[in-house]
Amino acid sequence: MTITTRPATPADEAWLFQLHEDAHKDLVEAAYGPWIVAQQHEFFRPLVDDHDVFVLESDGSDVGAVYLGMRDGDTWLELIEVAPSRQGEGIGTAALGWVVEESAKTDRGTLLQVHKVNEGAKRLYEREGFAEVGMTETHHLLRRP
Repeated sequence: MTITTRPATPADEAWLFQLHEDAHKDLVEAAYGPWIVAQQHEFFRPLVDDHDVFVLESDGSDVGAVYLGMRDGDTWLELIEVAPSRQGEGIGTAALGWVVEESAKTDRGTLLQVHKVNEGAKRLYEREGFAEVGMTETHHLLRRP
């Protein structure tokens, strides 16, 4: 799977929020209860404001997004989202590879957390060389050197 990335712009924000809802509503509802749009907008705003956001493109279409920051000297992968209609095509794996590669260029590891109810994503990260380095009440913390 080949993807390209581009920095998100303010013009992408409505699309990014819709992607966020499409990709995470079921997970959020399973873990926390009903998806309340106003509340989710409040949670979403810091994702955009506090991270470097990249839009994932494949075959000329926007298909996902990656939210990156820094934590403990590593690249912090806050979130990967892939449009549900494009999941299962390897886009998330390709995006993860891109993040790890970008981190390695600056001699940083990649650190992320995955919700405990999202065991499929945890297995993906472990297949890609991530190992659990901690846990919270709700999340696994994984790192790849």
